[in-house]
Amino acid sequence: MFARLNKADYSYDYYHPNEISNPIEHKSQEFNPYINNEGTTMAIAGEDYVIVAADKRLSNSYSIVSRDTSKICKLTDNIILSSSGMYADFIELQRYLKFRIEIYRSNNKKEPTLDNIAQLLSVTLYSKRFFPYYCFTTLCGKNKDGKFVCFGYDAVGSYEALPNGAQGSGDKLIVPVLDNITKRKGKLTEQEAKQLVLETMNGACNRDIHTGDKVEIVILRRDGRISKEEFPLRED
Repeated sequence: MFARLNKADYSYDYYHPNEISNPIEHKSQEFNPYINNEGTTMAIAGEDYVIVAADKRLSNSYSIVSRDTSKICKLTDNIILSSSGMYADFIELQRYLKFRIEIYRSNNKKEPTLDNIAQLLSVTLYSKRFFPYYCFTTLCGKNKDGKFVCFGYDAVGSYEALPNGAQGSGDKLIVPVLDNITKRKGKLTEQEAKQLVLETMNGACNRDIHTGDKVEIVILRRDGRISKEEFPLRED
């Protein structure tokens, strides 16, 4: 039995322990080092080109952090990297890869091949598997045989070569469309691939709140020319 002070008359009464209500637990917010800035990236490899596209919106939950941030990085004259996920981790990852590429150039007096960088990226991501880079990358370019290839990666370095693919919050909307059209039509021309990118990105931004504002399209061609264009997407 416990005594309880009655504030009205400053007298004590008694009550049974079973009358005590269950304590309320106040859990402190758990520390989370990651933020998913979302967004969508995609790539299509053709006979004479590879096209890489990404929207330029960065989100934090339901808030828009930026409407004009690139998710595409040129690593060498023949290799392009794009990523969705945590933008800060992507910046750090591309900084590290560029540093390693400079070391390779200095030691070997030549450019690393697409296969070299594909393996380097896989090893780099896997080495951080216990505290991984929270970004989902696509590595695209021309390999030593002159063939255009896209490599899709998860956060811990597993990867595969694909003719096309997408990463990020809109990937489940885009990948089935790409698979269906490329299966029916086979290899697309550069203009067809560019039009497909615009149509699928516009479709994704109408159904995914984390994709929008602008789409950046980078095209690498067989003769080494690289072009970059931007097109508006839905902004709300």
